[in-house]
Amino acid sequence: MINITAQCCSIILLLWILYVYKRSRKLPLISNKAFRNSMYTTLACLVLDLASSLGIAYSDNLPTDVTEFLCKAHVASVLLVTMMAVAYVITSVIYRQRTYNKSLAIISVIGTIEICLIFILPIDIYRDPVNDISSVSGPSTIVAYVGAGAFIVFNLIQIFYYRKHIYNRQRSIVIVWMCMWLAAALLQFLFSDLLVVGFATALGIVVVFIQFENPELYLDRTTGLFNTFAYKRYVEHLYNKGKAFSAVGISFAETPWLDDLQPAHSVAESQQLYNAFLKVPGAYVFKIQDNEIIMVFPKTEEAKYAWSVVTSQQHMPRIDALPSRPAIYYVPDPYCVNSPREILELFRYVGMQKGNSQDELFTVIDGTMMEQIVAERATVQMIRDALAEDRVVVYYQPIYSVEQKRFTSAEALVRIVDQNGSLVPPGTFIRVAEENGLIIDIGKRVLEKTCRFYQDNDLHRYGLEYIEVNLSVAQCADAKLSEDYIGIMENASIEPSHINLEITESTSAREKKKLISHMDRMISRGVNFSLDDFGSGASNLNYIMDMPVKFVKFDKEMIQAYFYNEKAKYVMEAAMHMIHGMGLKIVAEGVETEEQYSKMEEIRINYIQGFYFSKPLPEQEFLAFLERANAEEVK
Repeated sequence: MINITAQCCSIILLLWILYVYKRSRKLPLISNKAFRNSMYTTLACLVLDLASSLGIAYSDNLPTDVTEFLCKAHVASVLLVTMMAVAYVITSVIYRQRTYNKSLAIISVIGTIEICLIFILPIDIYRDPVNDISSVSGPSTIVAYVGAGAFIVFNLIQIFYYRKHIYNRQRSIVIVWMCMWLAAALLQFLFSDLLVVGFATALGIVVVFIQFENPELYLDRTTGLFNTFAYKRYVEHLYNKGKAFSAVGISFAETPWLDDLQPAHSVAESQQLYNAFLKVPGAYVFKIQDNEIIMVFPKTEEAKYAWSVVTSQQHMPRIDALPSRPAIYYVPDPYCVNSPREILELFRYVGMQKGNSQDELFTVIDGTMMEQIVAERATVQMIRDALAEDRVVVYYQPIYSVEQKRFTSAEALVRIVDQNGSLVPPGTFIRVAEENGLIIDIGKRVLEKTCRFYQDNDLHRYGLEYIEVNLSVAQCADAKLSEDYIGIMENASIEPSHINLEITESTSAREKKKLISHMDRMISRGVNFSLDDFGSGASNLNYIMDMPVKFVKFDKEMIQAYFYNEKAKYVMEAAMHMIHGMGLKIVAEGVETEEQYSKMEEIRINYIQGFYFSKPLPEQEFLAFLERANAEEVK
C-alpha cells in the first residue's frame, strides 16, 4: 500500500503540472515538445507502475499473462522515460533539424529493440502478502535497468561534451534529474522491494519544470509579453531550424516609460499598446528592455500584413501620440545576421544612426541597408581588434617649406594593418570610427605613436620642426581632450611645440566654445594648431577669426580648382591675402605636379604638401626620405 500511495501522489502531482503547463502561453520550441513528451511518458510510466502494483496485489484473481504484461509494460515505460530524457537533451545540443531527426531515429531504433527484448524475455514477479511487499526481477528487468542506465549515462556524457551549447541552468537541472534517476534505479535494483523509480521520475520532472520549463519563467510579469530569455530561445530555435522569419522592433526614446511612476493616462495608454501588440496576428511579442519590444513572425506573409497594420495605426493606439515617441523598424528577412543578439544589435545600430528624434516614425531595414549595417559592424569590430592587437600604425607625409627650401614638418596619417598584413584604406574605417566614437581612441593612439617616433629618432636632427596630427570633430568635442593629450605628450617627454594639431570646423557653438578652452590650455603648453580643410566647405573665414590657429591648410579640391576655375582662383587669392594679413601661415594640400608646385611657390604659399613630393610613408621609409631630401640638415 505504501508503494501505491506514493504512486498516486506522484500521478496527482504530475497531473497538476500538466494542467499548469497546458493552460500557459508558450513558445513553439522543439524543447517544449520534448519536455511535454517526457511528461506524458512519465505519467504513463506512473499509471503503469500503479497498474502493475495492483496487478501483482490481485494476481490471484487475474490471469498470469495479464499480470506479466502489466509488469513488463511498466518496466518498458521506465526505459521509454529515459529515452524521452535523451530526446529532451538532444534538442539543446543538436541544432539542425535533419541531424536532430536522425539522432532521434537512432535512439528510437535502439529503444525499440530493447523494449522488444523486455517483452520477449521472462520476468520474475515476487509478492509477500504478509509484509505487503511486491517486486519484479529477472532478465526482462535487467534489460530495462541496463538500457535505462545506458541512456542516462549517455545523457550525462552529451551534457558534458556539449556543455557550451546548453544553458547553464538547464545543464545543472538535467544533471540533477539524471542523478536522481541513477540513485533511484540503483536502490531499486539492490533492494527490489523499494519501489522508488516512479517517484524519482516524477520528482525530476517537477524540478525541471519549476527551474527551466515553467512557461511563467518566460513572461514579463508587468506587460504579459514574453521576456528577453524567451526571445533568445525562440530566435535560436528559428535559426537552428533554418526557417525564414521576420522581425519588427519598437524602441522608445525615453527609458523606462511604463514601469516608472507616470501619469495614469500614460500608463493606461502604454498598457493598451502592449495589449494591441499581443493581438497582432502571427506575432510572438517580446519585451527586451523597458524601452524595447520585438515582434517575431515565423511566417513572413503575416509580418507584411502586421507591418501594414502598424504603419497605418489601425485597430491600435496612435503611436505618434504616445508620451514617449517610438522608432519602429521592420526587417523582412534578417538573413545577414546569425543570432538573437545580432538582431538586437541591428535594431540598436539603426536607432543610433538615425536617432529616435527622426521625422519618419517607421523604417524598413531592407537587404541593402542590412548588408551596409553588417559591413559597418564588421568594420567596427576590425577597428577594435586593431586597437587591441596594436595594428594601428602611422604613416607620415612630408610638408615642404617654401621659405626654407626643405622639409620642415609632416602630417601623421593613421593606417590599419589587417590580420593578413595588408593595409586597410582609410576611407574604409575613418567615417565608421567617427560615427561610433572609436576615433577618440584612434586619435590617442596616433598621438602616442607620433610622439614616440619623434623622440626615439630625434626628428629635429633631420630638420623636422613639428608633426601635424589630425583632430576629428568627435575628438574636439571630447571633454577630456586637453587633459588626455597633455598627458600623452608628458609621458613621451616631448616638447609640445613639436606637435601641431589640425582641427576642422564644428557645427555647434557650444562645442566650439569647449574646443577653444582646450586649445587655450594646450597652447599655453606650447602646442600649435592648424585649421584643416579650408575651402572644402568645412572651414570658413569666420572660423579663422574665432579660433587661435597658426596655420591654415587649403583643401586639395580648392588647390585643384585654382588651375581651371577663374572664380575659384580669385576666391583663393583673396583668402590668401586676408589670411596672410592676419599673420597666419598657409599650407597647400594635394599638390601633384610641378606646374602646381611652381604656381604655389610663385603666389607665396608658405608650405606645400602632396604627392608631387611624396605619398604618405611608413616610419623607416620616411626617415630615409628625410635623409635624402634634407641631406644638409642631417648630421
